[in-house]
Amino acid sequence: MKRLSLLALALGALVAPGCASSPVATAPEAVLTDPASPYLLGPEMAAAVAELEAGLPALPAETSTGVPPAEAAGEPAAAACLRWNALTTTLAAESRLPPPLFARAYALVSVACHDGLVAGGREEHAPLDGACAVGGAAADVLVELFPASGARIEDALAAEVAVATRANPGAAHRGLAFGHLAGRVAVRIARRDGSANVYSGTVSTGDGSWTGTNPVLPACGTWRTWVATDGAEFSPPAPYAFGSAEDLADVAAVSDAAAARTPEQEAIVHKWADRSPPAIWNALLREEISARNLSVADAARVQASMNMALHDAFVSCWRAKYAYWTARPSMRIPGLVTVIPTPNFPSYTSGHSTISAAAAAVLANAFPDKSEYFQSEAVEAAMSRLWGGIHFPQDNDQGLEAGRRLGAKVVGRMQAEGRPL
Repeated sequence: MKRLSLLALALGALVAPGCASSPVATAPEAVLTDPASPYLLGPEMAAAVAELEAGLPALPAETSTGVPPAEAAGEPAAAACLRWNALTTTLAAESRLPPPLFARAYALVSVACHDGLVAGGREEHAPLDGACAVGGAAADVLVELFPASGARIEDALAAEVAVATRANPGAAHRGLAFGHLAGRVAVRIARRDGSANVYSGTVSTGDGSWTGTNPVLPACGTWRTWVATDGAEFSPPAPYAFGSAEDLADVAAVSDAAAARTPEQEAIVHKWADRSPPAIWNALLREEISARNLSVADAARVQASMNMALHDAFVSCWRAKYAYWTARPSMRIPGLVTVIPTPNFPSYTSGHSTISAAAAAVLANAFPDKSEYFQSEAVEAAMSRLWGGIHFPQDNDQGLEAGRRLGAKVVGRMQAEGRPL
């Protein structure tokens, strides 16, 4: 972080000294504890903002060319949100993060960006540069998550700051100050979110149980959540009893789907499997942000809302997977030919189904003119797992239901703010 530290020194005191060493709370409650609060990072962010604001008079006086940096560069207002979200995608993909960790990265980055903008964007403050706020927040989180790419991240932030400083040095100072503040709070939260937990549950060994080795992230269901109370809030009902009529019908449905599989269905399987599902939904959202030319504030808000939903959906789904340890279709159907490799974790419920329903609920609320499209994409994502031969119908059905319920809670949080998007 040497270059970033030198940049901070050059721009002045960005964060009050006490903020970096504030006591870290360890309570297990969800991060988002007060729907009425503007800060998604919770009370810790509110306390840090109050501490920072005590030093605001020392920040540079307002000087401006009169042209907002994004407009001067011929960019859409939310360009910084798009850039940092895309960089998160690239770094997570290069690191081959499993889907829950991919979603965790998106959530931490997008929530920090949102809170940095909210903290410095109130009317009583002088204007701040949104790109610097977004960049400062995202850079701090990304360096924490991907330290080997630190120089690359620092260069991206330096580019944001250089453009903003030419247009309005004072606004650049303020944007970077609030962005770094949110980023540092997010990093502290990331270090205690449970993502390093070790699984301490019981592995099922009965009929119809998963029989692989080294399953992916078995403790994910214990991670700290953003909007859900915890991983258990949206738990699905128990799966069908092994050998029951419903269970055998599910097995037959997978065999029948494999026998009747069409080239179009295979293409849909690959559409939803060749990239990590959180990356697919974030790409869809970037397209909407760009096409609608959202403000930086609105773009940050919907990115944060959707990625909190994605994260919590994975936690909920993974809790079910490792509560029931159900076998995959390939473990029960001799000779089953799958379109894609079977993921290395239990079957019930489907991650694609759960997270897609949650994301679709948020996007349908943000962009109601395309509500049917997003909902149909979620259903298609679920069906792709049946057509691919890697999930049973109940995995998908219950995943969609849990994701819809979780998505509705996130939407309720968005609507409580009293803003249309």
